[in-house]
Amino acid sequence: MKNLFRCLLESSVYTLVVIVIFYFLPFSKEHFLILNLHPLAIVVAFMALRYGIYLGFVSALVTTLGYIYVYSALGNDMVLFLLKFQYYKFFLMFLFIAMFLGRFQTNYKTREEDLKREMYNLKSLLESAEKTNSELLNINLSLKNQIIQSKGSILSFQNVKKNLFEKTNIEAVYEDSMNILKQFLDCEKAGIFTLENNILENKVQLSDSFIENEMPITSENAHRFMETFKKGVPLEFPIDLNGKNPVFIAPLFTGKEINGFLEVESLTYSTSKSYNFEVFKIIASEINNALKIIQERNKSKEKKDYEI
Repeated sequence: MKNLFRCLLESSVYTLVVIVIFYFLPFSKEHFLILNLHPLAIVVAFMALRYGIYLGFVSALVTTLGYIYVYSALGNDMVLFLLKFQYYKFFLMFLFIAMFLGRFQTNYKTREEDLKREMYNLKSLLESAEKTNSELLNINLSLKNQIIQSKGSILSFQNVKKNLFEKTNIEAVYEDSMNILKQFLDCEKAGIFTLENNILENKVQLSDSFIENEMPITSENAHRFMETFKKGVPLEFPIDLNGKNPVFIAPLFTGKEINGFLEVESLTYSTSKSYNFEVFKIIASEINNALKIIQERNKSKEKKDYEI
């Protein structure tokens, strides 16, 4: 509507200026209706190039009204205007100019908009590439930090594994598990939940947690634990911005039965999440091996006590 109003106003002003110059001034008054090239055609051309095909038609109608005004002011019959080509040809000329130059302007604007969109898309791709590059640099830095912090990685892990297998009770394994997760994953929040009679109970926690200390595994808040229980393997989940759901969960076994879960809620180096999950699976596997050793020792001890 704003462009329509401006087009009407400008077309009216330019048409009035043309009439004043070429009609009211004496040197061209008698020839106004048959001027070649007609100045009103120039007005239509200018407006069509400025506003496009549709508003160019509006300008053509405005200039035609100006032309008809002069035609009537000279005492000509309006019926003859529609019958004589030498007069109504100007109306057709104005429309043709508006259509031709207006389409040219519209195509130009469309091409300009396409180029702007293409430039915007290229800029977005460039920003995305820069962001990805920055993330990759952060991941690289994170991995380097993790390797440094692990103090020799393989050797350090072997020592941790040895200490873990030397534990004599399950509680000690649980406690040591938190230190292992902190050392190798640099996680901020983690814990172990036991499962008994379909009730999850928090046994060990690294830092404060938003997860309930006790809840049914069938509850909505425990749906990630339930999914892990059904699949029986470590699972990786999307990061929960509210921090109320773990990102990594691994089942803990008694024989072939799942009796608990190892979980990680948040990581310091979130950009290396996939790498951390692979490490988490290895740690979970070693914890299960340590629990298995303790369970076998307990069974062997119970058997000896029974034989005595």
